[in-house]
Amino acid sequence: MKNNIKKHNALTDAKTGRLSLRSDKLINALYLLHVREGETFRVSVTELRDLLELKSGKYGTDIESRLKEIRDHSIEFKNVKLSSGDYSYYVDSFIHHFGIERGSRNFYEIAISKNFIEAFKQKMGYTPLDLEVCNKFKTKYGLKLYEMYKRYYSLPNVEGKGVGKITKSLNELNKTFGTTYKSPSELKRGMDRGLNEIEKITGELISCFYHKPEKKFIFGWHQKENYPKLRIPYTRIDEFIEWYLVHHKELKINSILKYKSGLKKKILEDEFDDLDTLYRGMLKWKYDLNPDDFFDIKSGRYRDF
Repeated sequence: MKNNIKKHNALTDAKTGRLSLRSDKLINALYLLHVREGETFRVSVTELRDLLELKSGKYGTDIESRLKEIRDHSIEFKNVKLSSGDYSYYVDSFIHHFGIERGSRNFYEIAISKNFIEAFKQKMGYTPLDLEVCNKFKTKYGLKLYEMYKRYYSLPNVEGKGVGKITKSLNELNKTFGTTYKSPSELKRGMDRGLNEIEKITGELISCFYHKPEKKFIFGWHQKENYPKLRIPYTRIDEFIEWYLVHHKELKINSILKYKSGLKKKILEDEFDDLDTLYRGMLKWKYDLNPDDFFDIKSGRYRDF
């Protein structure tokens, strides 16, 4: 089973530059456990070792040092509203505290900062990450640039459809990597290593150059189509499923959630029989629209309305 996470952007955007690469990887594993278990959870050294994909061996001391580093490291937030007040700038540690239980196996009890959790709840937006991919990075540049790429991958911009772009200043990137470079060329050498690592691990190509007039680094990439087989607008899928169920009440369904999930998967993979006929029916009878007005013969797809 893959350990996919939706890392909250309040944490993805937080500056963790002075943390080691190992601790950055551990934060991702702890975030996964937080989502599964809550504010405070109990986890064994073995499970953490497996989440971090460390080779078999004694890793208790190593993990303990990472936990201490994360607990003692302050992460900066900007524009966050907490129960204690509305802050333009706020500093806290991701881990509030942790303890070690001794026994036949070592267990950690870990508590995530309540302020982090509060920030998660009042801010929207997540970055999809796969721990297996993140654990492969050997440089801080590679991991942090990859997280930035995943964070901003699908955001629209003035460059046009199918193109991703983000700009960052030298100061912003120094905070991201924990560096103190004064020269853009010095920082770019490190980032080039990271971008090469991303290409080697994921096959994704990300360009980067320094724009002197703007004094900004510009990152760019081509956006791949998420669902190449999808023939109806993605934003209409859930609505279409509800419409379909209302008009097929004779179906014997044990789990409505499981059925909807399976139906959505079939639609995304273009494996749902009579999709064209049924979607046309929704356009005609629910919205009084002519389906032909929204169908592109060349692509075989329907545009949204």
